Amino acid sequence: MRGVVQSTFDTAAIEREKRTILQEMEEVEKVEEEVVFDNLHYTAYQTSPLGRTILGTEENIKNMTRDLIVNYIQANYVAPRMVVVATGPVEHEEIVNLVDKAFAKTPTTPSGASVVDLQPAYFTGSDIRVRDDEMPLAHIATAWETVELTHADSPATMVIQAMLGSFDAQYPSAVHSSSNMISVLAGDNPRGFPLVQSAMTFNTQYSDTGLFGVYYTAEMDNVMEAQWAVMREFQRLCHNASDESVEMAKVQLKSTIVGQLDSSLSQVCEDIGRQMLNYGRRLSLAEMFARIDAVDAPTVRRVATGLFNDKCIAVSAKGNTSSLPDYNWLRRHTWSLRY
Repeated sequence: MRGVVQSTFDTAAIEREKRTILQEMEEVEKVEEEVVFDNLHYTAYQTSPLGRTILGTEENIKNMTRDLIVNYIQANYVAPRMVVVATGPVEHEEIVNLVDKAFAKTPTTPSGASVVDLQPAYFTGSDIRVRDDEMPLAHIATAWETVELTHADSPATMVIQAMLGSFDAQYPSAVHSSSNMISVLAGDNPRGFPLVQSAMTFNTQYSDTGLFGVYYTAEMDNVMEAQWAVMREFQRLCHNASDESVEMAKVQLKSTIVGQLDSSLSQVCEDIGRQMLNYGRRLSLAEMFARIDAVDAPTVRRVATGLFNDKCIAVSAKGNTSSLPDYNWLRRHTWSLRY
């Protein structure tokens, strides 16, 4: 707590941290998944602050000064924007008393020239490709804009994410997955072998928007067929989502949520903090399960149609992407007359 409200922001410490951040930026550039998702946000929200990376630009980091940091803290670290969470063997009243004392002088309203303007995020259908034919694999993410975290259809998107699933070539049994997309990508296709090295369905939700899609890595010769399988599965959700597949996904989703509660305390804290900032309270497990149980096949088809059917997409690709179809092909495959 003292680090937040009583930090001295020593100039020498700031310079050391700047060097650390610059080193982190170099490491991030070596992680293909990080680059793809940074670029995905950049192209999807190219006119909004959400499109900027967390670390910022090298120029901004080098030009950062103590005065800039202090002004930002004073303007934006205000009580209504803070949530203090504690988990483990703690007493609620004790934590409340500690927080009252530690944050007693925290301002309640933003002030100064450094107040952050919380601009709305605007989604733009577009793509960004970093082609490098020397790389052994193509890393590709395809995303649609989805609803914000507190939206009434948010539980349905969570179920859809569970329906689509994930895959890693180290686990060949995925060919028998309940997800048709994963089965095809894992080897249940005319070629008889996996089309991708790995695939992951993501559902990243914010306070006013979100990105829902699939990220996969594949050899150049398999990209076209893998991308077709992905686009076709989103159309299947709009028209053919079955009761059985939805019920299986709901069971899997609830199991995942329970498992997360048994994970590290830091992850539990993060989940509670996110809910407090978005809902103003923590949702009980019973309430979460009730929301999930309310999702049925017609709901999935309705939500999928509203989000994915004939909608603009954002695509980020890096690596040997020569066989990835152009944006017009991808956009055309967001709808179908064959179901």
